[in-house]
Amino acid sequence: MGRYIIRRLIQAIPVLLGATLFIFAIVFALPGDPVAALAGEKRQDPAIVAIIRDQYHLNDPLLLQYWHYISGLLFEGDLGKTFAGVPVSQLLAGKLQVTLNLALVALVMEAVIGVLLGLWAALRRGRATDTGILASTLLLISVPTLVTGFVLQLWLGVWLKQVTGTEIFPIAGATQGLKSYLLPGFVLAGTSIAYLTRLTRTSLVETLRSDYIRTATAKGLSRRRVIGRHGLRNALIPLVTYLGADLGALMGGAVITETIFNLPGIGNQLYQGVYLREQPIVVGIVTILVLVYILANLIVDMLYAVLDPRIRYE
Repeated sequence: MGRYIIRRLIQAIPVLLGATLFIFAIVFALPGDPVAALAGEKRQDPAIVAIIRDQYHLNDPLLLQYWHYISGLLFEGDLGKTFAGVPVSQLLAGKLQVTLNLALVALVMEAVIGVLLGLWAALRRGRATDTGILASTLLLISVPTLVTGFVLQLWLGVWLKQVTGTEIFPIAGATQGLKSYLLPGFVLAGTSIAYLTRLTRTSLVETLRSDYIRTATAKGLSRRRVIGRHGLRNALIPLVTYLGADLGALMGGAVITETIFNLPGIGNQLYQGVYLREQPIVVGIVTILVLVYILANLIVDMLYAVLDPRIRYE
């Protein structure tokens, strides 16, 4: 297992290089001058502009600019500085925590609700309950996050507060601890809950048709033990794969949710970075997301061996 983990970490290096170079090239190709965006409509001193462009290597070719960035990242752990002189790591420290909290709350909701609904639908396949769950998931997939966010914000945040006189679900900011993330977490996880519910249902239905399930049932094992110990455990492998990949997607896709609920996370910062062509901010955020993806997939691979003893990494 130890050698397998080391091998996977080594394989992650070209993934990190490729992803950061790709994003670096996209930001490099965007029209406009990032230095000019700093002053807005004001006239800039040409001498100051020249100093800034030289300091951030903006006159260099793309690959040379990328080398300055990636060498600082790999050898010094430095994500660079913004064009205003603020270290990117310092700028993202608090914002990253907000986005990570939001993504983890959404992931827990997705795992619990999605697996339970999928299990319920699979055990009642073909009945009204199954049809209702599938219809509900189709509705979640069809409605855009922007619409879901504003509707739930109005219903559960505003109207429910007027009826009960208590703010159960805060609709803005991240000042009330876990409560602040409940509503935006569900909005962020909505589409993933729908997909995971359908995936759980399909995976469990296929597993329950397997020969070893029939054998366990023929031996006289209780239905609960057959489903829990033999059926669900094997059906969890594709679900764990989906959840591992979805953690990074939740963090990267939080732009709309953070905007609706006024959460000071990296989503809005990423938007501002692209708009202002702040290469260090955009590439720094992408670098963090790539590292999250790599770590999540490594954990998923190790969980395979726990869920299925036949899987071994030698």
